[in-house]
Amino acid sequence: MRRKRIGLLPIIVIVLVGLYLKSSQPARQLPPVETINTRPESEPVPHVPQSTESHHKDPKHLYLKVVGVHDGDTITGLDEDQKQFKIRLDAIDVPELGMPFGQASRKALSEKVFGKMVVVFVKTKDRYGRTVGHVLLDKRDMNLEMIEVGMAWHYAHYDHNKRLAEAEQEARGNRVGLWRDQNPVSPWDWRKAKKHE
Repeated sequence: MRRKRIGLLPIIVIVLVGLYLKSSQPARQLPPVETINTRPESEPVPHVPQSTESHHKDPKHLYLKVVGVHDGDTITGLDEDQKQFKIRLDAIDVPELGMPFGQASRKALSEKVFGKMVVVFVKTKDRYGRTVGHVLLDKRDMNLEMIEVGMAWHYAHYDHNKRLAEAEQEARGNRVGLWRDQNPVSPWDWRKAKKHE
């Protein structure tokens, strides 16, 4: 018996139909993003993309729902796959929970971000495995806002961002938040003293 040969025409038709169907699907629009400039004397802190509702697999940006606030500079968030991330807000340091204004700092951050969708501009990971970066909500930089309301120090030893340094000077001058104290102790000095007790 002779076998029937399949002509090229049906194969070409199948390939063309497949290409047509693939090209007719609408492309998913991703929001434009800017990256953090981590060089010394870095430019202004980054701005949030147009929408924090878009979720995409970019290792430099995390889109998270905040499910925990540990203190004034550390939160926990879940991505769209329910993967958990512990985030340390970059370039700031806040009073420890046992210090004056420690609980107030935690409450201030919680009131801003708890239960909300944020975008994290990832900078690095710290020695504790936390993701370090700037946390933005509705185009507002939470790292900067914590300094502006007097609930955080600019961590100038590790960061040279002028905008954050100026925000701290303004908060000090206006005596807001922890700057109401006559002689506020920095968290790094407090931790150092605790080690030697």
